[in-house]
Amino acid sequence: MKKRVKKTVKFLSAIFVFFVLFIAILNFFSNPQKPSLFGYRGYTVISGSMEPTLSLGDYIITKERSFMELDKGDIISFENGQTIVTHRIEEQLPDGRFVTRGDANRIDDQLAVDEEAYIGKMLFRIPFLGKIMIWLQDPLIFGTVMALIATRLLIIIFFGVGQRKRRKET
Repeated sequence: MKKRVKKTVKFLSAIFVFFVLFIAILNFFSNPQKPSLFGYRGYTVISGSMEPTLSLGDYIITKERSFMELDKGDIISFENGQTIVTHRIEEQLPDGRFVTRGDANRIDDQLAVDEEAYIGKMLFRIPFLGKIMIWLQDPLIFGTVMALIATRLLIIIFFGVGQRKRRKET
């Protein structure tokens, strides 16, 4: 029973480390001016304009798709000045640009989205992960999480190897 608990803890801690690293890497590549991670980018929802589809604090994953493949009803991320906005396509204008609107908004966005402003189409959301991402931006919390990961790695390096050697000797 004790071995099963240890294996479960090791497995969960490995998944946690992998998950934190994956999100950190994805966030690094989420700047629209930088290359994406195989076409994927991640963003935290920071407004309620897409309620109930997207909630404040959700984390969304977008994928670069051809601008020409987009359709009415698709949820896309785009640049609006210095802000990244994620809204639903309401219609396509004759010049090819898209009119968008947040699900919770009564009126369409003022600026139509062109191919230059378009970032990607939303693939899926991870509820509440964005709240965790914001929470991790606190230097004290971030430092604590990194210390826990480093401690776990040190335990694996110094104690995990010794246990394997002892098992081989017996």
